[in-house]
Amino acid sequence: MSDARATDRDSAEPQQWHRCFIALAPDAPTRHALATLEVPPRARRVPQAQLHLTVAFIGAMSFEQGDALARGLAIHAPHARPMPRAEVTKLDYWPKRATPRLMVAVLAMSEAFAALDRRVRALLGEAGLPLDARAFRPHVTLARFPRDAAAVPAIGEDTALPAPLRFESLVLYSSTLAKQGARYEALAVVKLD
Repeated sequence: MSDARATDRDSAEPQQWHRCFIALAPDAPTRHALATLEVPPRARRVPQAQLHLTVAFIGAMSFEQGDALARGLAIHAPHARPMPRAEVTKLDYWPKRATPRLMVAVLAMSEAFAALDRRVRALLGEAGLPLDARAFRPHVTLARFPRDAAAVPAIGEDTALPAPLRFESLVLYSSTLAKQGARYEALAVVKLD
């Protein structure tokens, strides 16, 4: 867990992290390949160092819950080894092209992803954390659009998709919103190979 917690624990502030999530972190070549994909002019590209695949969004959690979750990830995540390369099936705009909020690389759902989702959900339950009601949809967010973004051109069928993606670690993050975009702090990291 992060050393920043010790300072936070000594303050009078509530003892919790905010905007927490568990994600797969891509390796350097994968990050580079994703960062070189073309995005529309009004979109704000996700910084290369912050590219990730969210497995579960948690929200706020206490330091104790974070400690329990980090221990659980360290014990159970190694069973995900080796994490197979993940195929990108398409590039897409979510929720839709007419009113885009995100540009994403959509990944094929695999048994490895389904098993990881089940394990992470079980760990969240054991730590007393809420489970996201939304179904797991493997994707990497490449860019974000302003709230007033208009329709964007369709992504051409001839657009080259990146090679299969490789993930090197499972990370428990805390996110802080800032004017320039979110800043992530890794609270726990489990290497997958």
